[in-house]
Amino acid sequence: MFRFSSAAAAASLVTMSIAETITGTIYCDNQFEFYFNGVLIASDPIAFTPHQAVQVSFDWDGVSDKVFAISCQDYASTSGYEYIDTTSPQLGDGALIAEFSDGTITSSSWKYYVTNYGPTDASIAAGCSATNLAACAVQDNGTPANWFSTSFDDSTWTTSTTYTSAQAGWGAPPTWSGTECCTMTSPLDRSTLGCSVDSSGTAITVTESECQNPSELLGSSTASFIWGTDLERDNKVLFRYTATASSSSTTPAPPTPSPTTVDTDDDDKAGLIVGVVLGSVAFLVIVIVLLYCFCCKSKPEAANDSENNPDTA
Repeated sequence: MFRFSSAAAAASLVTMSIAETITGTIYCDNQFEFYFNGVLIASDPIAFTPHQAVQVSFDWDGVSDKVFAISCQDYASTSGYEYIDTTSPQLGDGALIAEFSDGTITSSSWKYYVTNYGPTDASIAAGCSATNLAACAVQDNGTPANWFSTSFDDSTWTTSTTYTSAQAGWGAPPTWSGTECCTMTSPLDRSTLGCSVDSSGTAITVTESECQNPSELLGSSTASFIWGTDLERDNKVLFRYTATASSSSTTPAPPTPSPTTVDTDDDDKAGLIVGVVLGSVAFLVIVIVLLYCFCCKSKPEAANDSENNPDTA
């Protein structure tokens, strides 16, 4: 006999109804990798300039916690400096800003870990400078295994420092030629390399969605630029943010002493869907019972009619 599980069906329908495709825009100075719930979603194809934003899209099941993990690397040589083949090497500054359609934005709620730092204080004390790169040293703190996974423990990580656009800067924006992203420049000598090429001049694939002007897409966003405590010497930084499934999917804001409010729209929608599904199931059960009773009642009546009106020869 076919058995209908109303609870399982209702749960399945509710899960399907609240699952969603999330879109977003990420700008990292200079290059990033983005993971969602442990899965690599996007890798920035441009290692240095132009300073471009990348549009991303990915699916969320509507049930799991949402774990956003982004590694962002500011270009730096082994001395910590860029433009080292010129007469004026300099320390670059890194920054990350991102915004997603579910309301998630970069803020001080994100945690960070610095994997590469320099030049170090010790090397600067020993004479490291733009005119003495040989004395410079960079500290490698290592990359924690599976730092992007949903099960990774980031409780010892530090909350991010936020910066304004004036402090972090939007950099040199890209231009889209119709088929290529322009214009790449060298982090070693500032020379122009061309369109859709890497730092060695080799052609790379860059799509239009990976060649967006960051200030146009994020300039009016409520998202904050985030980084470590040192814009210039924190060279590579890992970031994580987790939105628990039990919390609303509203924008994560920096911790404040003011009271918070809970958005119950999603709970109301889910409750309405469950109510409709269960109501439909109950109606179906009633109809089946009535049909069953009607059939059972009709059979004895038919039998009595046969006994009271026997066929005659």
